[in-house]
Amino acid sequence: MTNYKYISVVINKFDLPFEIKLATPDSERIDQLKVDKTVAAISENLKEYDDIFSLENNDSTLARFQDGEEAVLMQSKDFEEVYEQTITAEQMTHHYFSSYFNGKYDPIGLLNGWMIDKIFNRYLLSLLNDDGIDGVSLRSGDDVRLASRPNIDFRWRIAVKDPKNLDILLATYFLKNGAISTSNKMRSLRKEKSDIEQVTVVSNNALDANIWSSAGISAGTNKFPEFISKYHLTGMIVDKSLGMENFRDGFSDRIAVKK
Repeated sequence: MTNYKYISVVINKFDLPFEIKLATPDSERIDQLKVDKTVAAISENLKEYDDIFSLENNDSTLARFQDGEEAVLMQSKDFEEVYEQTITAEQMTHHYFSSYFNGKYDPIGLLNGWMIDKIFNRYLLSLLNDDGIDGVSLRSGDDVRLASRPNIDFRWRIAVKDPKNLDILLATYFLKNGAISTSNKMRSLRKEKSDIEQVTVVSNNALDANIWSSAGISAGTNKFPEFISKYHLTGMIVDKSLGMENFRDGFSDRIAVKK
């Protein structure tokens, strides 16, 4: 059995740090110059995203859009893409995912997942061509995207903790490729009465995982199973009254759902 060492690099941008993690069986085989260049490129890319989506900067594209400058939609492809993604997410989730708060557009609900996917696909996947790197991951908050070399049996271990006691482990996912997102905060204007406390969703990409974990919190224990079935979702629910509920590819171990 291969013993892995994990190399972690943290980039502090936005409200949550971005953590790059590399899994290596032999760190001496890693092309460190290539890794350093990759980290520098990611840091610069995150700065560009900060210039577009920062609410602290009154000159950011998002701040200008909130002030009524709709023309900025045509000036930034990244902003336009995120805007279209939020509209699609609202429609797909029947508005259990929201991007408007206090009458203003705010894409924070999915921005994390979107940025993770963009950076991961653009910079980190190529590091798997390095003989010394068997796995790459990118995490920000409770959203993480990961991948491993196709010709090995390495899997990432992702722990899901109890929302009320982080010392308690509820579940462990062992993933070779994909993304996972956990939500325990309400971010939607539309919400159902529910004792749901936390939703974890496993998906192929961080954006979808982020959207559905957020929507699950708002939709609640009675409504969310409809989405689980329709979109063949995988993950788990923590409900104050019902306890834990696992679902995989649209089927739940607690709530009967139909495809």
